[in-house]
Amino acid sequence: KANVTNIKLKPNNYLDAKKTSLAVPIAALLSTFELPALAVTGVNNEPDLITVIIQIGIIAFGYFLIVPPIIMNWLRIRWYRRNLLEMYLQFMCVFLFFPGLLLWAPFLNFRKFPRDKSLKYPWDTPKDPSQVKNAYLKYPFAKPEDYDW
Repeated sequence: KANVTNIKLKPNNYLDAKKTSLAVPIAALLSTFELPALAVTGVNNEPDLITVIIQIGIIAFGYFLIVPPIIMNWLRIRWYRRNLLEMYLQFMCVFLFFPGLLLWAPFLNFRKFPRDKSLKYPWDTPKDPSQVKNAYLKYPFAKPEDYDW
C-alpha cells in the first residue's frame, strides 16, 4: 500500500504554479486592450444592404463596361509607338481588366480593312492578288507612320 508520506514533490512544481498564476493577470491585461478596440471597431455603423449593392453595381459597371473598351482602343492606337513603360502599363491594365476584355472581345474588331478598295471585308480574296499592295515587305525597316492609314 502506498503511503501518503512517501510522495515526493519535484522541485519544479513551485515554478509551474508560478507560471500558471501569471496567466490570469496577463489575460486581464490583454482583455483591457481588446475590449476598447472592439467598442471602437465593432458593428457601430454597419452599411445597409442596398447601399452595398449599389456600390458594387457602380464598380462592376466601370470594370466590365467602361474601362475595357478604353484599354482596347489605347492598345490599338499606341501598338507600334509605345515605349517599354507604356507597354508595361498597357499589359498591366490588360491583366487587371481581363474579364471585361473577354466580354468585349467578340464585339470590338480593330483589324484593318484590306488596302484594295474593291474588297469589302478583310476576309475577301482579291480577283487579281498581284495588284494588291502588300505592306509586309517593309516590316524590318518600318517606321510607326508606315502603319497608319
